[in-house]
Amino acid sequence: MKKLSLIVYTAIILLGSGCQKGEYPYISKSEVNNLFAIQNPAVQNVAFIYNNDVYYMADFDKPAQKVTNSIGLKKFVKMSHDHTKFAFMDGSNFIEVVDNKGKLITTITQYNQVKIFDWSADDKTLYILNNAQMVYYGPAMSLPITYPGIIAGYSTEVLSASVSVGGDFAYIIHAYAYSYGDVYKLVIKPAGSTAVIVYNNNDYPYSMNYVNFSSNKQDLVVGYRDATDVSYNFEKLDFFTELKANPDFSIQSSETYCTPVYKSNINYMVSGYTPNGSNKVTLLASYESDITKNKILTQYSSTGNGLYTDWK
Repeated sequence: MKKLSLIVYTAIILLGSGCQKGEYPYISKSEVNNLFAIQNPAVQNVAFIYNNDVYYMADFDKPAQKVTNSIGLKKFVKMSHDHTKFAFMDGSNFIEVVDNKGKLITTITQYNQVKIFDWSADDKTLYILNNAQMVYYGPAMSLPITYPGIIAGYSTEVLSASVSVGGDFAYIIHAYAYSYGDVYKLVIKPAGSTAVIVYNNNDYPYSMNYVNFSSNKQDLVVGYRDATDVSYNFEKLDFFTELKANPDFSIQSSETYCTPVYKSNINYMVSGYTPNGSNKVTLLASYESDITKNKILTQYSSTGNGLYTDWK
C-alpha cells in the first residue's frame, strides 16, 4: 500500500511539472516584468546639451532625439514637465525657448545677469534668478521677494535657486565679511510655511554653489566647487529628501558632475560626468547603491566645460 501511494504521489508531481511552461513556471510573465522593472528601474525623459545642440531621450537605453540643429553656444538646458518645451542659454547669455521640434518660441533678452532658470510645475512659467531677483516668463509665482537667512553686516549674493513641484523654495546664499570671511548657506522655505530650514557646511575646502530640486517630490541636490571655478562641474554633492535639515547622503571624489538631478524613487542621478584624469565629459545615469547599474553613454562625450542635463 505504501508503495502504491508513493507511485501515485510521484505521478502527480510529474504531471504537474509537465504542465509548467516558460523560464519562470510559478509566476506570470507580467509579474516577472514587474520584478525586473523594480530591480532595473528605467531612466526616462532626459534632456541634455551635446556639441551645442539640445537632445531629448525618452528612455536612457534608447537613441536620443536631436531637438535643435543650429549653430552657437548652448548651456543650462531646462525641459518642461510635459517634455514639449526646452529652455537654454545661448552665447549672448539670453534664454531661448524652443518646442520639441526645435522651433523657436521666444528669446528672453531683458535679463542680463541670469544665474539659473527652470519651469514651474504647471509649465506655464519659466522662473529666472536674475542676479538676486526672481523674475518670470509667464505668470508670476508666489516666491519670496526677499531671502530669509541673509546675514546683517555681510556682503551677500544669491548663487542658485530652485523650486520643487510642490512649491518649496531653495536657494544658496554666499555672504562675506572682512572680519569673518566667507559663509555659504542652503536655505529652504517650505511651501505654505513661514519657517525656513538652514543648512551650513563651510568645512569642505570647496563651496556650495548649486541647488536643484528634481521633479520627484522634494528630492534635492547641492553641488560644491572651487570658489574660483566658473564651470558647473562639482566635486562634492549632498542629497536631500523630504526637506530634511541634513543630507541623506553625500558623494565626494576627484571625479566631477555637471548639473546633477536626483530621484529617490528609483535611486538614480543623471548628470554630465568627468572621470578622474579625463578632459571629457560623458552622459551618466548613476545608481545610488550599485555601480553595476550605472549607465554611461560614451557616444555623448565631449571636451569643454560641461555636458548640461535635465531630467523630468
